[in-house]
Amino acid sequence: MLTVLGCLTQQHDLRLVALSTAICALGCFITTTLLAQAETTQGRSRTRALLSAAAVFGSSVWALHFVAMLAFLPGTNAAYAVAPTLISIIAAIAGSLAAFALWRHRPGSPITLTLAGTILGLSIAGMHYLGVDAMRAAALVFLDPGYTGASVLLSAAFATLALFRARGLLGLVRRAEVTVWLALGICGLHFTGMAAVTLAPADLPEDGSYVLGSSTLALAVGLVSLAILVAGLATLLLQQHLSLRAVRELARMRLLGDLAYEVLLIHRAGVVLEVNSAGARLFGAPVESLIGRPVLGLFAERDAPGLSRRMRCRSEDLHPEEFEARSAGGALVPVELSCRTIEFGGRPAVAVALRDLTDRKRDEARIRHLALHDALTDLPNRHLLEQRLAQAIDAAAREGHGAAVIYIDLDRFKPVNDLHGHAAGDALLVEVAKRMRVELRPSDTLARVGGDEFVAVLAVATAPEQVGEIAGRLIAAVQRPFQFGDRRVEVGASAGVALYPGDGGIAEVLLRAADTALYRVKGEGRGAVRFFEPAMDAQLQARRQMEHELGLAIERDELRLFYQPVVHGDTGEIEAFEALIRWQHPDRGLVPPAEFIPLAEQTGLIDRIGAWVIDAACAAAASWGRPWPVSVNVSPSQFQHTDVPVMVASALTRHGLDPARLIVEITESVFIQDADAAVAVLTRLRALGVRLALDDFGTGYSSLSYLQRFQFDTIKIDRSFVGRLAQHADTLTIVRAIVNLGHNLGLRVVVEGVETAEQLGILRGLGCDRMQGYLFGRPAPVLAVSDLERARTRALFADNLRRATA
Repeated sequence: MLTVLGCLTQQHDLRLVALSTAICALGCFITTTLLAQAETTQGRSRTRALLSAAAVFGSSVWALHFVAMLAFLPGTNAAYAVAPTLISIIAAIAGSLAAFALWRHRPGSPITLTLAGTILGLSIAGMHYLGVDAMRAAALVFLDPGYTGASVLLSAAFATLALFRARGLLGLVRRAEVTVWLALGICGLHFTGMAAVTLAPADLPEDGSYVLGSSTLALAVGLVSLAILVAGLATLLLQQHLSLRAVRELARMRLLGDLAYEVLLIHRAGVVLEVNSAGARLFGAPVESLIGRPVLGLFAERDAPGLSRRMRCRSEDLHPEEFEARSAGGALVPVELSCRTIEFGGRPAVAVALRDLTDRKRDEARIRHLALHDALTDLPNRHLLEQRLAQAIDAAAREGHGAAVIYIDLDRFKPVNDLHGHAAGDALLVEVAKRMRVELRPSDTLARVGGDEFVAVLAVATAPEQVGEIAGRLIAAVQRPFQFGDRRVEVGASAGVALYPGDGGIAEVLLRAADTALYRVKGEGRGAVRFFEPAMDAQLQARRQMEHELGLAIERDELRLFYQPVVHGDTGEIEAFEALIRWQHPDRGLVPPAEFIPLAEQTGLIDRIGAWVIDAACAAAASWGRPWPVSVNVSPSQFQHTDVPVMVASALTRHGLDPARLIVEITESVFIQDADAAVAVLTRLRALGVRLALDDFGTGYSSLSYLQRFQFDTIKIDRSFVGRLAQHADTLTIVRAIVNLGHNLGLRVVVEGVETAEQLGILRGLGCDRMQGYLFGRPAPVLAVSDLERARTRALFADNLRRATA
């Protein structure tokens, strides 16, 4: 009887033993490389990798066994049965495939790994003992049960250890370690199993058709070994190709990521795997130092719960959220985070996109600021003012103190724009805002609510005297001269004050009360401070009601034209009529123009009313039986804001009135705003053929210069001079000078307001061309041109002439 344990060193060809060990080691290394691919791929790629690994591993076990068997029995004839030999390699491959598939299906389960290792060990043992069973030597083969069991346990133990360690096989060190455990499992089983073999000499079977001889087996083993080497080479080349491709893909991904404006990072299980250069800039650290760091460490601590929640959810169910990224210096940067699950390195990972919201947040803050502040002065606008006033009222109600609203309007601001331009006006508003802000406390609010209107909210107002003192300081600050380069600008201010809670309990009521008080100040002469009084509101409401009703007067046909005769200065014959407007109010009766014309000029209604007057006067004159001229007054506001020549031409054409029968009267104030523009308009009117009169002559500032700039047809002496003719000698001198001036310039002189025979006598003595007044006829809706009336007027002149010559 011959035992193997005693003759391993004497009865083995060590060269073949070394060869078998090398084949085993190479096969195991190739197997771990293929398992590494299976670990990082999915689907068919993983299946192919597992099949390849099982084929290589099973073939390696088979090749080691038979090469080692060729190294054994140096003096014994041996042959191998075909069927068991083939079955042995199939068993090795099939068992390996089952073990590897189970290992990859649940890689983290200890039970699964133990089961897979056991299956792998049994497949190795099965292949070995099937190979031993296939041997037909000139001896009888006996197996020692102890060594046989030990060999199986040794193989299963090393195989299980190898599969437990088979994680992260992309690293060369880990692959080498797993290769060692697998090789020990194979070699340990083989040589321990051979120690269990005992041979008893016997004759070989005579029929060798079903066995492989040693030479044939050597050829088969050589081919299998060659196949393993070729497969190993191919696997290494494939691994190199895949690695290079992965490197190129990673480089391409990094390039694309670096080109992106947004931060892109990839993490797996909360650990950063990759980040682009935008991330390095955002976090303030090199890319190399960011890779491997926990994702949560890159964000503010208070964002950790939200980030952890996102990691537990599917990326498809998540929407972008705002978080704060932490830079290397500790600064927090607002970012918008989006994420998606991707495959990275053959395994699932999470791609995170971070959009820096710093610029957007700054722009949003700027937009909010612009929405609540005046663009020119940077003061709060009306919307923010109402918020601040509401807050001040709430605080005053809660703490038991008062509050105040000061409504401020600049005086003489429009001339600054007209004289120096809008740029100078804007600069003035900015300086006004700065001055007034200095006079207020930090708790107070100053807002700009209109072109030259400001509102100050005093959050704490202990007494009206205190509020009045602050309002006075605001006005005094504005009244100090402003210097812009070589230009000195002076304006003023008026202020209306409303107090909480006495004048109102809500913001809207207090603002309206302060505005009402301001309106009273402007009506009384400006440049002062007035506190709100309840009577003011009633007056303002009455004014607004009148304004509303006046706006409807034309549509309701409530306006009327009254006509007053203008008589010849020597004979008393009627030569023209002046059209005078009245308002036939349904409740108030006949409203004189002095009560509603100023309101119409302030509200802009004068343009519509003036157009109606011109049209109605032309229509009436066209219907008269005699060709008397009619004169109409044109308001300075209407003269500036409407195209009066076009309006006059349209009315003349529409009613077929001779232009010579229309007299347009204007006052000197039309020249004040823009004298050149006024002259241009008057020239166009003269081109139409109408006659022009300068009304209220002598009451303006530069009457003589106006007469020099434009040739009027008529000048009218204001009634204020006529009333003082008999009482003041200087008035008589002025009127005589005006009459002589007009005649010397070739102008007709008309005097208004003649009410007594004494005034008639004086004016006739001065040589006035025409006269107008109650003495000759009051304004009436129809012409007073009966023979009796005409005779009465002529009699006045005749009696006056007799008295003068008596």
